[in-house]
Amino acid sequence: MSLELFQGTHGMTNERIINMAIVNRTLDVSEQRKVFETKAGATATGITGIVCVVPWPSTLVEGQIVAFGLSGAPAVALAVNRFIAGTGFTSITIATGTSNLPPAYGTSGVGISGMILPAAGSTLLNLLANDVLLYVTSVANTAVTGLAVDVVLAPVQDIKVHFGMI
Repeated sequence: MSLELFQGTHGMTNERIINMAIVNRTLDVSEQRKVFETKAGATATGITGIVCVVPWPSTLVEGQIVAFGLSGAPAVALAVNRFIAGTGFTSITIATGTSNLPPAYGTSGVGISGMILPAAGSTLLNLLANDVLLYVTSVANTAVTGLAVDVVLAPVQDIKVHFGMI
């Protein structure tokens, strides 16, 4: 973003933020992505938690999970809750829990595990502003003492409007 100073009324200086396109010579691909993370304490079977509220239209690029203190082999699914005026509320499963088993951090030899997502280009990876991205735990009689879920979102617009507002 650039900052432009302009002369206001009564000789006062005001600041105005100018939104600039993300596709330019100063931002490479990694700078056009944002990481969102949620952490949870003791988590049992059937818990739904919020990873993030999607601030702008974007594509889900990557997901990561890590857990401490596993009891059994819990699974973590990734879903999105979406409300569209005139259509209503819907819940969409993006990544099933059966494919996403968090490793026990420090004891399994693996620290963090990538979530298995649909193939690149799948419409399931397209997110709208104000979508609520969720994790859902499953598999009976399992639990973790600590869980972290990270997602990487790539904006699909040059100029981002956060939550429908500038």
